[in-house]
Amino acid sequence: MAVAGLRVKLTEWGRGPAVVLLHGLTGSPAYLRPYAEQLARTHRVLAIDLPGHGGSDMLEPFTFPEAARAMAHAAAAAGVERPVVIGHSFGAPLAVAWAAERPVAGIVACSPVGMVPLELRRARFVLPFHRLLALTEPAWGGAALAFGPSRRAVFGWFVGMAGLGGLEPALGREMLRDAGRAAPVVRKVLAPLARLDLAGMARGVSVPALVLWGDLDASGWESGPPLAAALRARQEVLPGVGHMPMLEAPYAFTMIVRDFLSATVPA
Repeated sequence: MAVAGLRVKLTEWGRGPAVVLLHGLTGSPAYLRPYAEQLARTHRVLAIDLPGHGGSDMLEPFTFPEAARAMAHAAAAAGVERPVVIGHSFGAPLAVAWAAERPVAGIVACSPVGMVPLELRRARFVLPFHRLLALTEPAWGGAALAFGPSRRAVFGWFVGMAGLGGLEPALGREMLRDAGRAAPVVRKVLAPLARLDLAGMARGVSVPALVLWGDLDASGWESGPPLAAALRARQEVLPGVGHMPMLEAPYAFTMIVRDFLSATVPA
């Protein structure tokens, strides 16, 4: 879909009250697909490729308000005007930016980042890993899923998952490919993330909000409680879960979000 000269890719499932899903940095809607397909039994679900990811063009320069604006315009062009916006990880501050400027029914911030000032020097250590992933994934992507140490290094250290047992090999390989392809985006968003006043933005949001994270997710503990306070939101912590609750604890994640949705936009 073209929005102000930019391509924004949408993937859609189901019918009913609208829910928009925003994935994390160097991710894609692929890892949200199992949840989207389940939610589509009762809701109309749109998953959006973030700027510079998948089929969406990169914003130059990138800002959170402009990125949220482009995605909101694309959703509106698809006939979705007042959705619940669910953002995971890097998608969480984008969900807040969306709600700060445009009407939404509610927001869910899952495993959020952005409340703690980002140390650019430390963050740039991950850039060589992204480049390596982009260059070598076709050769070693299968091995990363087959062998315990590499599986833990990639999906534990890099992705932040605490529980790897439920990760399907095909989905894991797709996640690796998506991360490699989106690697160039990382450098372009680090400075805007470091400058982001997410607390100030959140205080301007007045719709119902839910913040949830896993108790083994360090970034969730850094950003979850202060973001929930700024949003005046309900907060939930999932025991034994890392950075990917929808994959590590799909039933618990689904039930918590379903309860929030039933109170916000009943099916």
